[in-house]
Amino acid sequence: MWVGLVALGTATNYGLIFDAGSSGSRIHVYTWKTGGGGPKNEFDLVSDDLLKIKPGLSAFKDSSQAAGASLAPLIEFAKQKIPAEHIASTPMFLMATAGLRMVGEGPKDAILSSVCSYLSTTGFHFRCEWAGVLDGRDEGLYGWVTVNYLLDALYHSGGTSDPVGTIDLGGGSVQIVFSMPSTSSAPPGYTEQLDFAGRKHNVYVKSHLGFGLDAARKSLLDLITKPFKVEGFQGHVSHPCLPLSVKMEHDGIVLEGSGSWLECRKLQMGLFQRPPCQHSSCSWGGAYQPPLPAAQFYGFSYLYDRTAAIGLLDGQPAQFGSAPMSRADIDARGAELCALSAADVASRFRRHQDASKSNDFCGDVAYLSALLENFGFAEHTTLTMTNKIKDVELVWTLGAMLAKSAELSSRAGYFSSFPIVIFFVLLAVRQSARDCVCTRVRHPPHARAHRLMLTVSSGWSLLYDFGAVPEVELRTRRAAASRPRLRLRTVLDRGFSMCERAGACALNPPRPRTNFCIRIMLQRSMDRRLRSLELRSTRNYVQTGAGRVWISD
Repeated sequence: MWVGLVALGTATNYGLIFDAGSSGSRIHVYTWKTGGGGPKNEFDLVSDDLLKIKPGLSAFKDSSQAAGASLAPLIEFAKQKIPAEHIASTPMFLMATAGLRMVGEGPKDAILSSVCSYLSTTGFHFRCEWAGVLDGRDEGLYGWVTVNYLLDALYHSGGTSDPVGTIDLGGGSVQIVFSMPSTSSAPPGYTEQLDFAGRKHNVYVKSHLGFGLDAARKSLLDLITKPFKVEGFQGHVSHPCLPLSVKMEHDGIVLEGSGSWLECRKLQMGLFQRPPCQHSSCSWGGAYQPPLPAAQFYGFSYLYDRTAAIGLLDGQPAQFGSAPMSRADIDARGAELCALSAADVASRFRRHQDASKSNDFCGDVAYLSALLENFGFAEHTTLTMTNKIKDVELVWTLGAMLAKSAELSSRAGYFSSFPIVIFFVLLAVRQSARDCVCTRVRHPPHARAHRLMLTVSSGWSLLYDFGAVPEVELRTRRAAASRPRLRLRTVLDRGFSMCERAGACALNPPRPRTNFCIRIMLQRSMDRRLRSLELRSTRNYVQTGAGRVWISD
């Protein structure tokens, strides 16, 4: 039982979230109150204590057995922040982001296995299924929730403000999330309908894998050197994003800096391919994106770290803070930065925590400018670059902690009064959660089939709760002749039953009208061309809840 979730009056709760990113791993130790009344009755944040270490888990691609133990300093930090008597009841979750998504299935599974083995010995409340790779869309949604929770823009309250849009630029991916009119139509997989204590939000969300800042640097090097990867080439290749005369090597080719903002930005724009748009409007790569709203946008992570944090506009680096700026501001100061000599760059940033990477700053700032243009921001539109609100660091983990607290509350049976449970029920369907999504099912006056269509990505584990459905069959609709292997598990009041076969499975609870969950586990070796699953009752029951859930990366 989670301490404080069911206590009478105000209670203190603790929870741990590991953010296993591409550049390092950090732990967030969250403390919050429940029972204080108001819209934040079930989650009123008290503190967020964090510690970051390097390297990230993806660095253990070739030595996966050491991955778990690398988290030991973070565990010791958490034990210093949480009272000893609460350690065993404090839940702990590890969520890896784009860095681990990109190492490949085999190394990823080996790393997570090592993490599971180690975290299981720490004394915190942990299950191996609580360590996994976070879907990019969920990362974006969690970030949006974090920002708007801290701005008091999620709930109905006195002086309710409009929610802001968010852009989270990480090392391996970038996410953009913003509200859109509820009457807007969008292709499946691009929107979410959220509800916070009766205040509804219809949001657009998109994660672009491979367009994080670290990934973009590598992509740019590949783009520059590709024409010269021929046998016998021995010259130097000009790199406009490096300070003049600075040299580096990539894939055996020597690059020499020329320090040209215009040429650098032009190259960065070349990373954003724009095939013909198949929707009403697109960003890049054929991805649907509606026109940007008039709402304020907050940029965080690398959007702050390569602007205000390095003193881009005023020459005054700020480790924490907030700064309004437009693309025009970034372009003007970026051109000045790229014109600096290597010695001037080293001198200007000698005391910055990323001083060793200062030769990359010209290219990084040019990438930020190109990214914002490709998202559709006009030259003089002002965004707020920040990394803290109300002394809380902006990162998606706070939204994740809200989600996990809601899931554990609903599992304990107290979700009926939880103000944000509807939102997190939606998220639980899409991510690899191990909790049930509740849907009411009733006996109809006329015989009708119960159907739910799930469009899925390879490797997902989904749960769907059917109340009083006596028999359920799952079938696949496939895009190829071969059928993937499916594994289904029904969780009953007592015990469970399994069935595993290719194409279809039938599950029968021991008696009629038994509430149970169905876990659909898509094996990693499954046919990646699978397009959808059909989950339906074979008896005369009809669903009264939502009938369609779309799942997309």
